[in-house]
Amino acid sequence: MTQVDTRTSSQFEYIDGQLRPSQAALFEHYAAENARAVSIGAPELDLAYGPHPRQTLDLFRTAQPRRGVVAYLHAGYWQSRDKSGFRFLAPPLAADGFDVALINYPLSPELDVMAIVTAAAAALPVLAELTDQAPLLLVGHSAGAQIAVELAMAAQGQASPIAGILSISGVFDLEPLLDTSVNAKLGLDPASARAASPIHRVRPGAPHTLFAVGALETRAFQDQTARMAQAWADAGNAASELTVPDADHFSILTELCREDGALRRAVGEIGGACCQNGQ
Repeated sequence: MTQVDTRTSSQFEYIDGQLRPSQAALFEHYAAENARAVSIGAPELDLAYGPHPRQTLDLFRTAQPRRGVVAYLHAGYWQSRDKSGFRFLAPPLAADGFDVALINYPLSPELDVMAIVTAAAAALPVLAELTDQAPLLLVGHSAGAQIAVELAMAAQGQASPIAGILSISGVFDLEPLLDTSVNAKLGLDPASARAASPIHRVRPGAPHTLFAVGALETRAFQDQTARMAQAWADAGNAASELTVPDADHFSILTELCREDGALRRAVGEIGGACCQNGQ
């Protein structure tokens, strides 16, 4: 029997297999759109929501009748990237009637995963104050999706403005990351990886969540999405799934920008339902 090298398999599924030659050009395009977003959107940049230098957010306010607030939590395996790389997402959603907040958070190895979640949670009351307690839709991408669902689960049973979640290509079971290069900074062991995996702690009372993933992503990312959606539903929460055709781990974000993009429509539908329900 052939023995599978777990490290090689996990490294491919979570890191190497997610890379595409087209992503370099895609990020150049995103960079140009980031600059344009700042020039046309008159955002409030780098608003502090806590004492850490990375506890900051950018706020783009809609010029339309406001339907709610979208808070975006970026990718980067809890150890890289910055909200400034995703400002291109704000103008399309603002045009649809949403204030848009891009949230930075501290990174590993300075903080572990659950300490990062705790730090990010401090953004929510500040954002609620800045936006007059408007209904809040959390949009989390990759590591940001883990943070988004953790924030929503932590708020269960409390007065919370979180009315819905859009999870994009999330990682909800962190144990496979033990055998990847990203764990050099994350410093996970089996116990801490399980403790930081929300898939094991889903309970009733969580907001409606759409779990989305790209059809060009690895099987591991597609399985993470399917398993988490099932766990969400099994706990009695509203859950739906979407596999976006021809989308990889980063090109999937264009679906938040295109006028007919599936994820942009989803934001509008979830946000519209929140407002109709008076949340």
